[in-house]
Amino acid sequence: MVADPARKQLANASNMLDVTWEAPDGSITPLDGYLDPYFQEVYLDAASIPIFSKLARQVSADALDDYVEQLGHEVNKYLTKDKNYGKAAKRMYNVFRLTGRYEEAAFIRELFDEPATVLYQVWSLIRTIEDAAQPGSTVTMEALITQADHLIMAVIQALEGDKEAEIVRLLLRLRDAIARQEAGSVLSVPVEAARAEVINIVNNFFYERLTGLPSIKMYIDTVVEHAQ
Repeated sequence: MVADPARKQLANASNMLDVTWEAPDGSITPLDGYLDPYFQEVYLDAASIPIFSKLARQVSADALDDYVEQLGHEVNKYLTKDKNYGKAAKRMYNVFRLTGRYEEAAFIRELFDEPATVLYQVWSLIRTIEDAAQPGSTVTMEALITQADHLIMAVIQALEGDKEAEIVRLLLRLRDAIARQEAGSVLSVPVEAARAEVINIVNNFFYERLTGLPSIKMYIDTVVEHAQ
């Protein structure tokens, strides 16, 4: 978790390394035993294309099928066990894109434009606030409150009507609860309650949008049915 004093923002930061080595004959060996270019494909910039092409030539023929199957397991997880329709949507996007279901993929891609992107960020940043408020954290209470203010302004700018009012009300409750607790203490019950309510409304937002397209609703229903 990173605090940026200049921008007065908090963020969760992570980095994953897919370590490989290349032999003199050009063969590439991944240290984890598995070449996985499809994870990186969506995020490639032009400068990365040569190394992607080099890796792709050595990927097994069933790598794409394995990747889609793995994504399917993750979709199942976020639709049934750890319900998170935002995370499920991101994985469904790649499933649909890589299996030729371009209408569904395009629908989900547009879903992550405003205001859904802001709502997804609200969810993620609430988790960041939660992490930053743990005992032993060096993040100041002022930074936590400032981050909550950023969340509130983002929602105000992106939404309108009853939905805006409801989320802003919950975020204000979250901000006030943070302000009342002592620095370095565990999150209080009011903070946890406000966080849970915001997460619930964001989850409902994504569920309503995803099931608005009949083919995606059918896909979700099938996944859930098979999981039972």
